[in-house]
Amino acid sequence: MFRNRLQENQHQRAQQIFEERMAALFQRLPMLAGFCVERDLSVTEISVDTWPGWSPSEQLHEEIGRILDDLVDERPDTAELLRGRTFARALH
Repeated sequence: MFRNRLQENQHQRAQQIFEERMAALFQRLPMLAGFCVERDLSVTEISVDTWPGWSPSEQLHEEIGRILDDLVDERPDTAELLRGRTFARALH
């Protein structure tokens, strides 16, 4: 029972850190509307709110990837929270 409670606390802490980092990512990149993370943790399908005809640069892909890599390096348990998910600034 103690072990289950400890694991649950660790999972809740990982979830909290994960949510804080995602909020900080969208705050840091105000043009970022959303992105997808593949099973291998690669970033795909970046969507931005900007003028027509402008598309995300490789630098934006790299920055998002670096931020996610830093999170996983710091907290490996957050990798499963990223895999195969789509993240958006807001749901409409």
